[in-house]
Amino acid sequence: MKLLQLLLLIFPLVLSSQSKVEINGKILSEEGHAVPFANISIIGEQTGASADRDGLFQFSLSAGAHTLKIQAIGYKTKTLQIDSRNQEERSLQISLAEDQLGLDQVVISATRNRVNLKKAPVVVNVLSPKLFNATQSISVAESLNFQPGVRVETNCQNCGFTQVRLNGLDGSYTQVLMNSRAVFSALNSVYGLEQIPTSILDRIEVVRSG
Repeated sequence: MKLLQLLLLIFPLVLSSQSKVEINGKILSEEGHAVPFANISIIGEQTGASADRDGLFQFSLSAGAHTLKIQAIGYKTKTLQIDSRNQEERSLQISLAEDQLGLDQVVISATRNRVNLKKAPVVVNVLSPKLFNATQSISVAESLNFQPGVRVETNCQNCGFTQVRLNGLDGSYTQVLMNSRAVFSALNSVYGLEQIPTSILDRIEVVRSG
């Protein structure tokens, strides 16, 4: 009786080990390029795998019919039905289509040519000669005080050291350009702005996200 019980315990374990099969394959784009780090999950089961940088993957699966779900950033999600009992369906080559409309993009842009302010990728506020005359601003430092979010404040009463605060940030975070060229350092810009008359300026542009 003890021998029979031992055989009954071992037999299910053997069946369980034999019911698992190895599934491997490669994830490709429609152009034939490898899709790295795609996720492969089995619908209805707590198992799956991730492709490596070459698009290759491998995982164990129980014998039978399954539905695979393949996801990758920048590509449309794909579902694929396989039967792991079929030897030909244990080695897969899966092609994914690009999802150009569904991709959440991070766009980094820069412009060096003349661009209409309404079409510029960043917010630009312009101080014109009309504002200089209306506020009777003689220097650049005086005119900046009439721009929202910009403040020119004196830090030293003895030497007259001032700094330009933009959106509350310290003056060291503000850069001054003339004709798109950096002409002031972080130190002498606070003195130089007092020496530039508004009469020689065409306009002042304040870029808050440059």
